[in-house]
Amino acid sequence: MAVYLILMALVLVLAYPLIEHKPNVVKKLCYVIVTFGAMYLISVFRYGLGNDYYSYIYIFWNIKNAPGLSIFNYGYEPGFTIVTKLISMFTADVNIMYAVYALLILIPTAYAIFRYSENIWMSTMMFISLTFFYCSLSFIRQSIAFAIILCAYRFMKERNHFMVLLFIFLACLFHSTVIVLIPLYLIAAFIKPTKITVPIYAILTALVYLLSWPILRFAVVLLPQYKGYLELNFITQGYSPVYIIVPAIITALALIAHFTGYGKAYPKESALFTNFAIFNFIIWFIATKHFVIERFSMYLYIMMIMFIPSIARYYMNCAKVYLARRKNPDAVVEFDKTVDEVIRSKHPEKYAKKYAAETKKEKAVSQPVPEKAESELSNIEKEKQRILAEIMAEDGDSDIVTKPAEAEENKKPEKQKKYSSVFGEQFNADERYMPKNRVFKKRRNGFVNLVTRPVTIFAAFLVVVVGANLWYNYFGLTVSKKGFHGVMPYKSIAPQYTEFVLSKESKDEKNTNLRSEDNFLNYMYRLKEGENFTAIISARGDVTGGYNDGALSAVKDLGLEKLLTAQKNQRYIAIIEGGKVVREELSDDRIDTGVIDVLGYKTQIISDADESIVKMGNKNYSLNERGMNIVVLDNTTRNIVDKVRFKTYYVMLSATR
Repeated sequence: MAVYLILMALVLVLAYPLIEHKPNVVKKLCYVIVTFGAMYLISVFRYGLGNDYYSYIYIFWNIKNAPGLSIFNYGYEPGFTIVTKLISMFTADVNIMYAVYALLILIPTAYAIFRYSENIWMSTMMFISLTFFYCSLSFIRQSIAFAIILCAYRFMKERNHFMVLLFIFLACLFHSTVIVLIPLYLIAAFIKPTKITVPIYAILTALVYLLSWPILRFAVVLLPQYKGYLELNFITQGYSPVYIIVPAIITALALIAHFTGYGKAYPKESALFTNFAIFNFIIWFIATKHFVIERFSMYLYIMMIMFIPSIARYYMNCAKVYLARRKNPDAVVEFDKTVDEVIRSKHPEKYAKKYAAETKKEKAVSQPVPEKAESELSNIEKEKQRILAEIMAEDGDSDIVTKPAEAEENKKPEKQKKYSSVFGEQFNADERYMPKNRVFKKRRNGFVNLVTRPVTIFAAFLVVVVGANLWYNYFGLTVSKKGFHGVMPYKSIAPQYTEFVLSKESKDEKNTNLRSEDNFLNYMYRLKEGENFTAIISARGDVTGGYNDGALSAVKDLGLEKLLTAQKNQRYIAIIEGGKVVREELSDDRIDTGVIDVLGYKTQIISDADESIVKMGNKNYSLNERGMNIVVLDNTTRNIVDKVRFKTYYVMLSATR
């Protein structure tokens, strides 16, 4: 866990000097490079980390060995398949494969946050704590997909539907589930969250939750090929309700902001992303019954790492105006610009064409039409007009005399200008709610005045967001032994890391951790560093068929030189005492050591195609299963510490006890 806590500390500690204190584009860029660089190193140097780690190695080798167009026969999305094939044409190293995948995930994410986020450090923190970074260590295809979708954030704000749909299409090339975003995006763009629509969403959610099983059974009637899925655990089981706490908090913050100042100052983006927050919560709520549904939330949830910081910036700017005007009622407050705003201001010509029509229209409205100059009247005509006015005034019927000032006051106010979306929605541009125009009234009640101050609102918002995210991050890493998406404990291809971890453990901790270790590479390192261990290895059947580069490296460091040259169906035994190999045999035929002495025990070790024996006294302690069977003893107590079998014939190298 230390690796992830250090990463989060780095994100938070660098926030003030590089982002908050006298920010500029260079400092923001440095922040993104350092934080995402740290994430990249964690991704590249991991081993066996993530629920799907070995699955992607298996996929890699299948695609690498497939000829021509047969690479598409495995059923994976074309974009992912082509990228994987290109990687395999240059290297067979799975570590390089994962390094390229990490680039495809982290670079688009870092670019979007750097360019479009209104609070870079908050977006980075949320990317980690809302599990997206942890997801990138396991769900590779889906992670590439949501990274692409995040780059569409700007176009979603601008309601550029064509570009949004184009990004969705690109993301579908890496994970087909992105297709669900099309109807959700259109609904969110077309229907504003109101006091009517929000309760309707709640009612529909309750109905779907209660009727989920009838809906699923009806679905498999239409799609009978998926009938078997109804019995699988990812359908029959759900998440604990504790997992919806943070989505619920985000939804509540979005709704409060939408129905108060933020929603009125920025109606278009507030309506869209508040809907996204609502839909995300709905999916997570249903996932408490069927946890597979959670996968569909990622493309909505990822937008929250941009939307929540946008709300935070609004409240922060309101607080700046409030504090400035307390000192000087006429103060003009300068707000910090996002990177995107800086680029637009420095290169207006690039954006001039896009907004030319709107600008031209606005200028036409703002410029008054010049009135025609009245032709000068002759003295005779002036006199006629004067006499006529006097006569009409006496009759009380004059419409020539100047209208009183009251008439001007009673004149109907002009209609407020309205802005229309592509779908025909109309939003009032209520400039009163923009931070620079906000007027903050001082209330008589001291408590109410304190609570409603922009400074208080901003502070409370920041505390809730940061606190909820840090709690969720820590909770997710500790709630189970494997943490979010199988990323606990952190395992590295770097031997120095494993050696450092082992050096901090006591003897009792070494014994306990060895018994709980199911990672082949780490297990080998533990045997090497375990001065108090004696390990007996007996292979049954194929002992090397599933080895990858990391496994070969661990075996080499342990000193098992003959194992490095083993062929698929050779027999193999080894004895390791105090981290040193004292006996190692490799043969095409059955191996039988006969009775030998191991820690004072009369021991017999046998390795064959269908048999593995580690007999001490009259009992066989080998699990006698296919692969590498290992029995470990404590040199001091002579007690058996662990009995384990690794599936060394299979790419996952998984352990059984």
